[in-house]
Amino acid sequence: MPDNYSLFYTFDHDQPARFQEVRVFGATVWTAAGAAMTWGEETRTQYASVAEAQAAYLAHCDAAVAGGHILARAMLIDPAVFDFALLHTLVADAARRAVAAVRRAHPDQHIDAFALVSDDSAMTIGPAANSREALAASEYGEEMLWNPAEWAFEDGVAYFDSAYRLLLQAHRDLPFGVDFSTFRSGVFEACIAALAQLDGEGCFGVGVQRDDFVLLFEVSDSDAVEGAMARLNPPAVLARFEAWMASWEE
Repeated sequence: MPDNYSLFYTFDHDQPARFQEVRVFGATVWTAAGAAMTWGEETRTQYASVAEAQAAYLAHCDAAVAGGHILARAMLIDPAVFDFALLHTLVADAARRAVAAVRRAHPDQHIDAFALVSDDSAMTIGPAANSREALAASEYGEEMLWNPAEWAFEDGVAYFDSAYRLLLQAHRDLPFGVDFSTFRSGVFEACIAALAQLDGEGCFGVGVQRDDFVLLFEVSDSDAVEGAMARLNPPAVLARFEAWMASWEE
């Protein structure tokens, strides 16, 4: 039987500031709360019956709204199925907002690189951006361009909290029956596909402007996802990357 789940936020302007989560499975009600993009503090309460647990779940939801939180997502969760389509939608929306945020925050910079970065366990997703000016000022030269960990900007991180909450169901002590390799590859594919969608919308420029823009998906402390670079970039960017790689062999 699917679990009921609800996610609530308070906001700082349009970015999530604090979250509350409530989930009921069987006769257990689980909650978590804290600052956006953190694990938060968890509670877990066992009730005498499923009916009592459902009533407590609804009471937690009502209390979240009464406390000033806004409902962001209410859904049924099947522990045997992960909603990769929802993840794609959440990541695309967050990335679109993050790109706008970095451009808004740094109007004097020519933003010409954007990346989504996850980790080997597929627990996190966050943005990174760089500019022509930051690259020129870097002591690492062209190497900086292909290493998002060294990029200058991380505006809009909190937009990814809703996607982060979705991923955490695989990492907390909660009902979750999806094979890890399937989960991991599906998360990475959702991120790459979300970036490709935004690229198709012209979010990173078109024509000559797009030829100067680097778009990456990276997994920290792990090998690059095969084919991601080619899927996300035009031939001009690929040629620039290959030239940089070749320079290391000279």
